[in-house]
Amino acid sequence: MPARNLRSRIALAVHVLRTGEVPDEERGGADLAAGAPAVREPSALADLPGTVALLPSLGYFGGIAANHLSVPVPGPVREVRLFLPPQEAGQIDLRGVELYRAGRRIDPVAAGGRVEQSSDTTKDDRSPFALGGIRTAKETGPWWRVGFDVPVAVDEVRVYNRLDGFGHRNRRLTVAVADGAGRYGTVVTVDSDRVVRRTLALLERLTGIGVPKTDLDAVATASATREAVVAALAARAREGLLTTDPVEQRLLVSLVPLEPVEGRDLGADDWALLGHVLAAERLRVPATATSIRTFHLQLRTRARLERLTGEVNAAGAVVGTPEAVLSRHGIVDQSGLRKQSEQYLDTIERASALLGGLGYPTMLAYGTLLGAVREGDFLAHDDDVDLMVPLDVPDRAAAEPVLEKLRSDLREAGWKVSRPNTYTNFHLHDPSTGLHVDVFPLFVDGERLTLHMEGMRLRTIPASVVVPPAPLTLRGRRFLGPADPEAFLAERYGEGWSVADPFYDWPWRLDG
Repeated sequence: MPARNLRSRIALAVHVLRTGEVPDEERGGADLAAGAPAVREPSALADLPGTVALLPSLGYFGGIAANHLSVPVPGPVREVRLFLPPQEAGQIDLRGVELYRAGRRIDPVAAGGRVEQSSDTTKDDRSPFALGGIRTAKETGPWWRVGFDVPVAVDEVRVYNRLDGFGHRNRRLTVAVADGAGRYGTVVTVDSDRVVRRTLALLERLTGIGVPKTDLDAVATASATREAVVAALAARAREGLLTTDPVEQRLLVSLVPLEPVEGRDLGADDWALLGHVLAAERLRVPATATSIRTFHLQLRTRARLERLTGEVNAAGAVVGTPEAVLSRHGIVDQSGLRKQSEQYLDTIERASALLGGLGYPTMLAYGTLLGAVREGDFLAHDDDVDLMVPLDVPDRAAAEPVLEKLRSDLREAGWKVSRPNTYTNFHLHDPSTGLHVDVFPLFVDGERLTLHMEGMRLRTIPASVVVPPAPLTLRGRRFLGPADPEAFLAERYGEGWSVADPFYDWPWRLDG
């Protein structure tokens, strides 16, 4: 090898080891040697003082179908590696990862995938491939990987962030995908120079305001530019949809500070832009409850939540989405359950018959029970159906094998079963309607009964409040409910349960 070429290779190796990044001129997956380490895309622009002022949420991606990080892959995959900058302290904290081929999800475990990570601070053994969580300790250069001895045919990797505002921990994430030969030909760094340039090009296309690199060198200049750009975007959003592209919709969020900034609150144009992005999510993915939890650090009061709901509805009137209401799960169609009440009632009947036939009498629970008792209807702000079934077990440990068999029996009956979280409840999907109900198990142990209550915490109450089940009516149809529905509602919602409060048991602390 010529001496000059050797010196260049040595210099490149030193640069990569020091920074964890490959210079732009050295990139290109086809030229990477098999076995070479995964490195970040160049991201020098992210560290400029003006970039932080212009794009305070650079690197944003969400944790739902409407705003996850999608990484296209050209061919068979030997490894997927996630990592933060190797010389910096940080923490990977995600909902999980999914692999897809032709729109169908691939099971990495069934394909022989082996998971390794720098450390593991998740609280249970749920699979990261079922959105069970990926969480390292806060450490220097955290990483996570899944590898395959035999490459797997994959054309897309989906990465889901935390659902709440602490997803900012992942705003310097890199996703590197090794091909069948072990070369990292696909590398996506969420705060890379490439992402910054694409965002600036998008802003210029939508507003006509160009942002030269010199604007990124000074906070004052970049702040003034951000104010002008956001104002132009808000004005244009009042006339129609800014973009139909999901990646571009996600990039627009990087303009809005998702955490409070001392001395600077969100302005009217910031609110309008957030409302537009959420309305665009609802237009593109109608079933979504939107990603308001991502913004929870900016939504600490009822007034701010109500303002965002108003902005979403104002934007929805422009782009063509239905009137929405605020629920603890997000911003959803107004009276969504009521609009499809007959289909949901049919699903409750079929689910109750199926579970009852397996030996589990099925009762209306939580918000669904509250609506039935207080209003004789589904709650206007509710967006899911809650059912509960009693298990003759003393605690969660004893319940797990019983629940595993129950879920298996339900699948054999042709119903889809999914677990939305790390708790004991599961979603049961009706093959006839495509709708689902949320099924919560009760642990019955003599005169005591344990179930999910405030904040999904397990709590024990007298069994006589719930069992034996008693008949009740919802929209003229007969179902089962707790033995003493009013006592159950008082246990769950307090003595004021008969007065509507859409903010009760909100998923994060509200200060006013």
